[in-house]
Amino acid sequence: MYGALLILVVVAISGLIAYLGDQIGMKVGKKRISIFGLRPKYTSIIITILTGVLIASLTITVILATNNGVRQAIFNIQQVLSRLETTRNDLDILNQQMLKKDLILKEKDNLLDDKDDQLQKKEVEIQNIEVELANLQKQKEQLDEENLLLAEQKSELQSKLDSIQLEYETAQSNIEDLKETKTQLEGQLDKLQTEQQDLEERIELLNQEVNRANKELSDTTLRYYLQDLVYQKGDVIYIDVVEKGKTQDETVDNIIEFVTKANNEVLNRPVKVDDETGSAISLKTEEVFGLATTILQSDIEKYIISLVTEVNVSQNMIVPVSFQLSPDFIVYPKGDIITEKVIDASKSVAELEDELIDILTTINTESVKKGIISVEQGTVGTIKFSRFYEVLNKVQSFKGKVNVRVSATGDIWVEDGWNDQFSNKIRFDIEQVGSSNDE
Repeated sequence: MYGALLILVVVAISGLIAYLGDQIGMKVGKKRISIFGLRPKYTSIIITILTGVLIASLTITVILATNNGVRQAIFNIQQVLSRLETTRNDLDILNQQMLKKDLILKEKDNLLDDKDDQLQKKEVEIQNIEVELANLQKQKEQLDEENLLLAEQKSELQSKLDSIQLEYETAQSNIEDLKETKTQLEGQLDKLQTEQQDLEERIELLNQEVNRANKELSDTTLRYYLQDLVYQKGDVIYIDVVEKGKTQDETVDNIIEFVTKANNEVLNRPVKVDDETGSAISLKTEEVFGLATTILQSDIEKYIISLVTEVNVSQNMIVPVSFQLSPDFIVYPKGDIITEKVIDASKSVAELEDELIDILTTINTESVKKGIISVEQGTVGTIKFSRFYEVLNKVQSFKGKVNVRVSATGDIWVEDGWNDQFSNKIRFDIEQVGSSNDE
């Protein structure tokens, strides 16, 4: 700002001096004034020159008066140049020193960086060592726990070893007994092998009979379609209860007795009879032994066995049969209520008959569901004609509504459905609703 103002002032003064010099030159020229005896023309030139000199002098004077640096530069230029050179040299020296310092600082920075890297590496190594130390501590704790467990297991194993040692000594003392038992078992094995051989011989004989029966069956196929049927496929020709024997032979004997009774039943029909065996039925021997094995292996003492025809049987034909097995058990224990129903005793005889028939139907349905077997399906809940009307008359002796309760007078088994014992083991109790009156 100061320099600009100085320039403006110098320009303004120079312009003013130039203007004054021009005016003076013009006046001198007009008046034809002569200085130092010179012609007016030259006098005017001299005045113009003096004006320029005055302008230059005044400009230099103002600049020198106002700027010390310019004075120094004009009057001490050599000294300034010398100082400038010295300063340049000093600057070069300083620059070299700065470069050296920069190099040293860079080296220091590199060293610091290396030290920082090493420090970081050391810190990472320390962290790894700490983690490893913690893991080792955990492993030590686990090893301590395992040592305790091993100590406990060692104690338990020692106890087991003592126990096993005692058992070994006991077993050693029983070796003679075991040898004796082995001898007995070998004797039993020889006996069983002998029995097995006998059974195989019997099976062979029975297989021969089966083959002969099959041949006869093949020969009578044509007659089967031309003559009247004695049995249809699936008919029950005989049913009875068979108890489990103490041995397989006893059980087989019981089954054979059952088959003999069934054969006697079949002999009453117009079927063919084997002249050698006197049997009218054809039964595979292995079925007898298979049935005996099934009965012996079960926990049930009584079974209901049905002998069922395998094919439609015509006249003068051997009857092929097979077994059907079902367990015999108590369906209704003694005193158990089979069913009960409230009916109106004031109804007509026909309506009361329907009510009683409905009760008998319910007895039949529930008994069959519980497992009672009937040779003729749907006849479990029947009673004699006289007893039916005896119950009906008893109901009619009441007035209003009565409760008809049917209960078991004894244990009712599955077999009682087909041996005519079911109806003999039930009782009809009739009570006035609100009072008691038994049959």
